[in-house]
Amino acid sequence: GERRRRRAAAAAKAAAAAGDGDDAASAVSASAMEVELPEGAGEEEREALEAALALSMQPGAAVAAEGAAGPGLPGDFRGNYELFGVVTHKGREADGGHYMGWVKQEGGRGDPSDKWFVFDDADVSETTEEEVMKLKGGGDWHMAYLTFYRYKN
Repeated sequence: GERRRRRAAAAAKAAAAAGDGDDAASAVSASAMEVELPEGAGEEEREALEAALALSMQPGAAVAAEGAAGPGLPGDFRGNYELFGVVTHKGREADGGHYMGWVKQEGGRGDPSDKWFVFDDADVSETTEEEVMKLKGGGDWHMAYLTFYRYKN
């Protein structure tokens, strides 16, 4: 109920705060946590997450299909985006479980020391990109619920 919504909002706020004011971030909602995945679907989900790390809106890219730019954007809109935040849900039911935030902190322009952090209520700890790649759900594991992207040139 209300507690779950507050936790999701707090995790989304933490992810949005990780980007600076010049970043164009978009949040994409996923309701996949309500879907029971068939056995062997894990590889497809992993490939989808790998593709999600770098979102391209260039000609020829799958997301650049007609109308993919979204409402309010010109059809020829182009850009490269990187994943910098994820809100996850862990649990078998939508009205129960636990929400967490996963945020990428930039090391600075050209600095390869980008780090990922996981926000679990009041506990914050460093994690790896590999762990973020595992946010595909299944059983009692975390399912990406909201994803946040920022413009990258």
